[in-house]
This record gives sequence, C-alpha cells and structure tokens, in this order.
Amino acid sequence: MKYFSTRGNSEALNFIDVLTSGTAKDGGLYVPENFPKFSKEEIVDFETASYQDLASHLLYPYVEGFLSKDDFEQVVKNAYESFTIPEVVKLVETKNIGYVLELFHGPTFAFKDVAMQLLAALLDKAAEKTDKKIVVLGATSGDTGSAAIEACKKFEDIDIAILFPHQKISPVQQRQMTTSNAKNVFPLAVKGDFDDCQNYVKKMFIENNNEEVKFVSINSINWTRIMAQSVYFFSTKLQLKKDYIASIPSGNFGHAYAGWTAKNMGLSFKGINIATNKNDVLHRLFSDDVYQKKETSASLAPSMDISVASNFERLLFEIYKKNGTKLSDTFSSFPAKSIDFNQSDEIWQEVKAFFQSSTCDDKDIVETIVKSFETENILFDPHTATAIKGNKDLNLDPSELVTFATAHPAKFPDAINKELDILDENTPSSLKEIMTKEETFSVLENNFEDLNNYLNSEVLN
Repeated sequence: MKYFSTRGNSEALNFIDVLTSGTAKDGGLYVPENFPKFSKEEIVDFETASYQDLASHLLYPYVEGFLSKDDFEQVVKNAYESFTIPEVVKLVETKNIGYVLELFHGPTFAFKDVAMQLLAALLDKAAEKTDKKIVVLGATSGDTGSAAIEACKKFEDIDIAILFPHQKISPVQQRQMTTSNAKNVFPLAVKGDFDDCQNYVKKMFIENNNEEVKFVSINSINWTRIMAQSVYFFSTKLQLKKDYIASIPSGNFGHAYAGWTAKNMGLSFKGINIATNKNDVLHRLFSDDVYQKKETSASLAPSMDISVASNFERLLFEIYKKNGTKLSDTFSSFPAKSIDFNQSDEIWQEVKAFFQSSTCDDKDIVETIVKSFETENILFDPHTATAIKGNKDLNLDPSELVTFATAHPAKFPDAINKELDILDENTPSSLKEIMTKEETFSVLENNFEDLNNYLNSEVLN
C-alpha cells in the first residue's frame, strides 16, 4: 500500500514512513492510494471474531510490507491488553435513546485509547527498524494527549512531547498528562488555544531538518489513528446485524472520517450525525455548505473546542476527485477565505446524504446530562451529551441509532457537578489517585520559537 499527500506535491510513502511522520512536506495529509474492499459476505464471516481478530483482518492491507500478518496480529493483541473489558468497546441498549457504544474502557477512559494503544505499539516496532530518534509530537484539546502519553510512556525508544492550551482543559485531563513521572514524557502548556498548539506542531513537521530525528504525529492527522478507529464501525454492525446511524461528538473530524473510511471499505450503514458544541465549524459546513473558520470559545466539552477540523481535508480530497493541486490552491487562501460548496455538485450531494449535523451550547449539554440520568439512569460526559441532544433535535429513530460515548463522565466534573452531585461514586479509582499526585510540566509562551527552543534543549539533546 502506498500513501499520497492530499496536496499532491510530496512523494508517495510506504506505511512505515506514514506511521512515523505527520503532515506531509507540502502541508497535506496522507491518504491510502485505495481502500481495501470487503464484500458483504466477507464482513458477515467476521461475525464471531474477537475485536482483536477483526482489527487484524481489516487493517492488515494498510500495513502489509511493514509487518508480517502473524506479527501484526500479535501487535494488535498486545495493544488491547490494558483495556478493562475483553471486547475493547461495548454496545449497550438503552430504554428510549437507542444504542450507546461505550468507547471509554481503555486506560485513560476515552475513545482515543482505541487508536492510540495500537499506534504506540506500531511505533515501537518502527523504532526497531530505524536508527533515528523517534519523538512523538502532538497537540491536544484534552483526551488525545493523555491517551498518547499513556500509550507511549512504556516504550523506552520513544520520547513524547504534547502541547495543550494552558488552563483550558479539564483538571483530570491535565493530570493524566502531567503525573506520569516518566522520563520520556514532556507535557507542554501553551499560552494559547488548541488551534495555536496544532499549528505549531504542523509547522515543526514541515520545518524539521534534523536528519537524526523522526517527529511523529499522534493526532488524527496520522493515518494510523483513522484506520484504527474504523474497526468499531464494523464491530457495531456485526453486533446489531442491521444498518445504523452513528451519532458522533465531533471536533477534528477524525472520528467521522474513520466512519467514511469504513464505508469506503465496504461497510453498509445509514450515515453519521456530526454533533458539535458551540464551536460549530462542522455544523455550519453541512448545514450552510460553507467551511469557514471562526474563533473558538471555551465550553464544557473542551475536546471539541476547535475552529478548523483538520481531517476534513481528507474528505475534501475526495470531493475534489483527488485533485491535489486544486486542494492546495484552495488551502492557500484558507482560512482568510472560506471554502464554498456547490449544492448541485454530485459528490457533495453524496457527502451530504451520508453526513448530517447538529449543534448545542453549554446549557443544552448540562440539561441533557441531567435528563439522561433521570430518564435512562446513564451518566454521560459532556461530549457525548452533544450527540444525545443532536439526536433529539434531528428526530433520529432510536431503533436504528448508535450514539458513540467518547469518554467517561468522571473526566469532566465541572460539567457533571453543575446539577448532579453523584460523580464521586462513579469515578474510577485510578482517576481519583491522579488528583493527588504531583504534576510536572512546562509552560510556553504562545509562539513557535519557544517550542523550537524547548525541544532542542530538553528533548533532542
């Protein structure tokens, strides 16, 4: 399998090079030359397979040439050993709101664990095959950083530096990153917002000229994250034995694009609701046919506080019929100029037939958390609450609806405790323990030079 940049001006790469990279040198994101296709009959044959075996079968075409099939199966098996349930993800039927797919049974209680544990395990294999220093570099608005640090800290040949917006993520999320006490972990608080952090990471990938260092992205701009997340779209269909609508709390569009990837791999399902908070760039895209950046504002669902959904570029590449030059020209004037879509365009019509969207504010989030607890006896985190609210606003049929629960509610006490004083009894012991541990992190000014100087003096020396 070869991988190409969405902007068409970088050389094609093998999987190991895509795994151990980030943004392409031309600023684009890597996508596979084609999607492996599975027939309806082949997918049904996976019905009795474990989650690990399903992942091995579905994902091996993406990594073939990097690992043997047996080695890849072992990597996948090892990656999910730290999960609290053997099935990795859990499908739960509710009384009135359809099905809920619990994606928070990994070590940091967030859906990011599903992809991150596999990504880190693959990076460890890559470290054996290269003589370069591997430095994982990422930006987080919350769960990505903690999941990445938890996944990477046990691998001595990998260093990890994570940027997060200073004083703009939940205390639990921050402490999951700052209390590891691992020598290969470098949490960095930037005096800016998530988009600043992400832009600095992208710039570092483009401008790095150190031949002895491999900067690796663990954000969803890394293709490995997307492919790993596609698996539970299949596992859900195999459990339900019918088509469904996935309702997904959405920020950077990685989760949603993983669903689109599953569709391209042959999975039949009815579509995706893109649920947003008040930072609603994706809702405006699908409701108004305009992709336009607006400033972010802090919300009770901080992992969704973004103004640019980076992974939308991968979908746009398909909308532009894989014309990298056209896409590059479009992004040369974005975000100063919005990206407008022609409602009569055939591919855009197909996209809008598959994706719908919803939005809600903090008041809606709190009300949804309370009502869901009162009527369903289920405590949702604020991100999942945006999807629950969106389902109602769009009048989605519960009998064909699967809401993706992306994080454990105990990670967001500020949202839960606004109206409900029940969180302590629902908090896992490991989350309680980190709140008493000493933190170690560095605070950087909101500029690229500070990051560059820190990495050179503290990480790359």
